[in-house]
Formats: sequence, C-alpha cells, structure tokens
Amino acid sequence: MNNQVQTQASNNKTAKTAAGVQISPYQRLVSLPVQADNIFHFPEGLPAFENVKEFVFLLRPDTKPFIFMQSLNPPDLAFVCIDPFMVYSDYCPNISEGDRMFLRLERPEDAMILSIVTVRPNVRETTTNLQGPIVINIQSCIGKQIVCEGQQYPLRYRIWDALEKVQARGGEAKPAYKEAGVV
Repeated sequence: MNNQVQTQASNNKTAKTAAGVQISPYQRLVSLPVQADNIFHFPEGLPAFENVKEFVFLLRPDTKPFIFMQSLNPPDLAFVCIDPFMVYSDYCPNISEGDRMFLRLERPEDAMILSIVTVRPNVRETTTNLQGPIVINIQSCIGKQIVCEGQQYPLRYRIWDALEKVQARGGEAKPAYKEAGVV
C-alpha cells in the first residue's frame, strides 16, 4: 500500500487514515496526495513553533506566487510563504557554515529559500521576513528558519509593489536559490 498523507477540502476536521493524518487547511484547497518523501522535516521546528516539525508545501495556480507551508500536526497551522528573490532582486542571504552542515547542503541547487509572509487587512501592507528565511534542502527534505548573520535585511519588507512589477513584466520568479552565499 502506498504510504500517503492527504490534504482535503471537505471540512476543517482532522481524521486518521490508514496511512497517517488527513488534513484540511482551507476549504478551497483540493484533495492532494502527499507522498512521504514530500514531507519536509524541521528538527528544531520554527521560532515560537518548536514542537511543529513536519510540513508539506502546497502550491496552487490561483494563489500564485504564494506557497502554503502546511503543518501536518497540528493540521490547522499553515504559513504563507513567497520566493524572496521574486520580491527583492538583490537578495543574497548568507547561510552560515553551521546551518549548511545542519541542513546537509552540499550544492547551491539543493537549497530552496522561502520567506514567511504576514498578510495584513490592507493587502498593500503585506510584508515578508527577509532577515529570517526558511531554507530547505530539497534532497534531504530538512528545513530550518535561519538568521542572515552579518546582513541587515528587513523583517517586514512590503512586497505588494514588487509583486506588481513582476506581474507587469509578465515575469516568473527566479529559482529559489542563488549561488553566492549558499555554499
């Protein structure tokens, strides 16, 4: 039997399945099978969420460019994320040697970097945290929120104007990594 966890849009309850947990983070998300190797492990959790250690990333064309970082337990916790390179073209976070070792990063292309978004009632005031990006080794499925040591990126970078510029030029995001600073 295929070991899967499923996200469903049917209701907002958690139910046990033969393979694990069934989560339904938002009514509008469709049912998505999640393979065990698509579960990302955050051994230290996230600041203020140290006990939350397993996440899946949900992508939907109608919420692009946003990505949902959905917790498996508790299933009602999700973070909105964005590719920081899309909204801040000169972004080049330094990942410390200790963080690279923790994440087992050997090559820049193995790193996916995301930034957590804070959605405000006035969407034009929506911000993202560029000083504390989420770094994920896509090969080992290990993630960590790091601090860009020795750099002064904004904690609350307003993203709306940058998103409008990307949309106006019909552009897509750059890959969620850059060679400089990653390895």
